[in-house]
Amino acid sequence: MYNWRQPVLAFYDAHVTKNPIPGYIESLDAFHRLPIEQRRQIQLRRLTELLRHAARHVPYYQDVLHDAMVVRNDKVDLSRFRQIPDLTRDLLRDAFEHLKSDDLGTRNWYRKTTGGSTGEPVVVLQDRSYDDIGRAVKDLHYEWAGRGSGEPLVSLWGSERDILMGSEGWRNQLSGFIRNKTLLNSWNMSKSDLQRFLEVLHRVKPVVIEAYAESIYELARYINETGARINGVRSVISSAGTLYPFIRHEVEDAFKCPVLNRYGSREVGDIAAEKTSGSGLEVFSYVNFVEVVDENGNPCMPGEEGDVLVTSLTNYTMPLIRYRLGDRAIVGAATATPIHSVEQLQTVTGRILDALIREDGSTVPATFFMHFLSVVHNSGWVQKTQVVQEDYNRIRIKMITTAPPPDHALDEIRTSLQRVMGRNCRIEFAFVDDIPPSPSGKYRYTISHLPHSGSGASGDPVETGNTLENCHKG
Repeated sequence: MYNWRQPVLAFYDAHVTKNPIPGYIESLDAFHRLPIEQRRQIQLRRLTELLRHAARHVPYYQDVLHDAMVVRNDKVDLSRFRQIPDLTRDLLRDAFEHLKSDDLGTRNWYRKTTGGSTGEPVVVLQDRSYDDIGRAVKDLHYEWAGRGSGEPLVSLWGSERDILMGSEGWRNQLSGFIRNKTLLNSWNMSKSDLQRFLEVLHRVKPVVIEAYAESIYELARYINETGARINGVRSVISSAGTLYPFIRHEVEDAFKCPVLNRYGSREVGDIAAEKTSGSGLEVFSYVNFVEVVDENGNPCMPGEEGDVLVTSLTNYTMPLIRYRLGDRAIVGAATATPIHSVEQLQTVTGRILDALIREDGSTVPATFFMHFLSVVHNSGWVQKTQVVQEDYNRIRIKMITTAPPPDHALDEIRTSLQRVMGRNCRIEFAFVDDIPPSPSGKYRYTISHLPHSGSGASGDPVETGNTLENCHKG
């Protein structure tokens, strides 16, 4: 079918709105085609510019960067970058006013609230330039997934804030029509909703679907259970949640296409994404500098798992330097000189807060429980689960079932979990009709109520050009 939107959008963006995003996409695409050495040089130059800006204009970092001897007399010493204390959510809240750049009056800035899925909401300041290049990164990944400009895209997305409270207004609906994007509300996913989603997919015929990991899993299970067929989807993009192997398998089986993992956050935008299914997530190193560190703050090597720290290279309004997201990931590839950074993530294993804690302080990742309950001990009677750790020796498992548990199934689950969590751990089961998502619209498979150690847990825009090298400089 002829894609009439592509030439219309090209003319509209270039001559009517002067939209910088298509130019950013071209530049980002060229950047990611460069040899790793050249990309690295560009990234370090951008990091140097950000640090110099922060030392000049951000009160919090004026002291921090000087004390760490990273920036002195306007000279940047990248070899001391790891001496900068990581920025936690608590610090972001406490030092909020001091993290603002003193040139806000020259930037088209706005506030963004984030962190609702973790129970730790924070507010950050961002600006139009940051937002434009962030949209370009997302569009670049659509291209990696096989979608050209104007081709049909379906987003199984949303949250209480973004949809139920009305921000999906007529402007967004008009933009969605022009750019051929259809939004399905993942907040409500009853069987009638899932059937309606199938009808939309048949009508829209998307070439790419993007979705919360948990939401596309629910839809894929419904498709596989009903025997429905969805043709023509080139890729499914899974984001805003951990893409567990059993989810990838279920979705690939339903849509008969690759599933590409994408990782990001509201604070720093998209961080990394797969080009091909299961190949590891390539870091968007033009826009973010990524580290994965162990419990002592030392860089993790390829194959090792640690905590993710991100430095946004595009937010000059409120620089977030070595920001601790609260996520865990396994390093795929990294560069050590002159400072250590991650070029590829093998996988994102989940949030620190999703791990359950043993009495001795060791943790068990959410991945174990999801595979255990959804694959190992599921003969088809379990529809949905959530594991809630009330105390070291008390775990409650919420279950939505499609049939009564088979004989001895609950005893087998209880005994197996006690081998992992401890013989004294009491395992309780609660059979429920619904397990609601968090306030952000995301679904948490595991919740621990125990403390987790180490979980750090308007003016005119400055730039209006559409070349990447001219953006975000202080």
